[in-house]
Amino acid sequence: FLATAPPPADSWIQVETTPQEYRLNVRLPGFKRDAITLATKKRRILHVVADSWEKEGGGHFERRISFGYDADLVCVRAEFDGEMLRIIVPRR
Repeated sequence: FLATAPPPADSWIQVETTPQEYRLNVRLPGFKRDAITLATKKRRILHVVADSWEKEGGGHFERRISFGYDADLVCVRAEFDGEMLRIIVPRR
C-alpha cells in the first residue's frame, strides 16, 4: 500500500540555526501537501514523512531530526509551496 520507491534523488534537507529558531528547508519535488506529515516525539525529535503514490516517480521520504532541549517543538510552523517545505522550530 505504501510507496516502496526511494525518494527522488534531488530531495534534500538543510538546517540553519539562529539564536531565535531552527530553520529547516526540505526539498520535496513530486510530493503533495496532503501527503506530508510532521510529528514530534519525546519533545526532542521532529519526524518528517512524505509519500507519493504516483504510478511513475512515486516515492517515500522520511527523516528524524533530533534537537537540543532549547527547541520548542510545541510551536513548530511549516509551509509547503509544492516543492520546498519550510519548517520553523522556535528556540526557548
